[in-house]
Amino acid sequence: MEYTKGKYVYENLKEILNPKHTALLIVDMQNGLASLEGYTAKQGDISVAHQQSIIPNIQLLLETARITGVRVVHIRVVSEENMAFSSPASLYSGKKMVHFGAYWGHPGKETRKSNRTIMIDGSWESEIVKELTPTKDEFIVRKYTNTAFINTPMNQVLRSNHVESVVVTGTTTAGCVLATSFDALWNDYYTVVANDAVADCFPERHQAGMAILGEKVDMPLSSEIANIWTENPHQPKM
Repeated sequence: MEYTKGKYVYENLKEILNPKHTALLIVDMQNGLASLEGYTAKQGDISVAHQQSIIPNIQLLLETARITGVRVVHIRVVSEENMAFSSPASLYSGKKMVHFGAYWGHPGKETRKSNRTIMIDGSWESEIVKELTPTKDEFIVRKYTNTAFINTPMNQVLRSNHVESVVVTGTTTAGCVLATSFDALWNDYYTVVANDAVADCFPERHQAGMAILGEKVDMPLSSEIANIWTENPHQPKM
């Protein structure tokens, strides 16, 4: 730890990721976005293979977090039947995203609907994939846009549980993972992205997101993070 201008600053990942003050954030690993039976997978021109491939790495982090005292926050993006939480600006942006694959050289179906009509809160599509099912002691934060920090209790959850550092995992790399990671950083959390535990629908989009994230945050492998937690477990006093 370094002392600078009256402030103590962590200097390495071991200090940053101490289970005593770290939370694992799992972003949007929901049936509609990551399951082989979900809406996204059934589109045919969008693959969830990458999302499926990161599940074992997220499971490693989740299981390690549970035995070392790291807080766990599951994040769900949801919508409402009456679009109560969707502004005109967000609805316009959502229409553009219907064909976001074309931007990356992967033309999409003309008939595809926005996820806003699919991820209805309470539906099977909006639920977390079974491989990452939360326990009763873990936190679940619902969000209505890309970032988990705008108009959600995320900050309250983290501050109330003495969290200083977050490890971000989930989908999509250049979308909700990027937005949530940067908002965590802007809200003064040490922010780490698990290099092999974030995914996107198109390889070009994933690479772009990783390049932007890598400029600002540390991006170790899931195994490296798990090892740090295992070497220095935090067992809360009962």
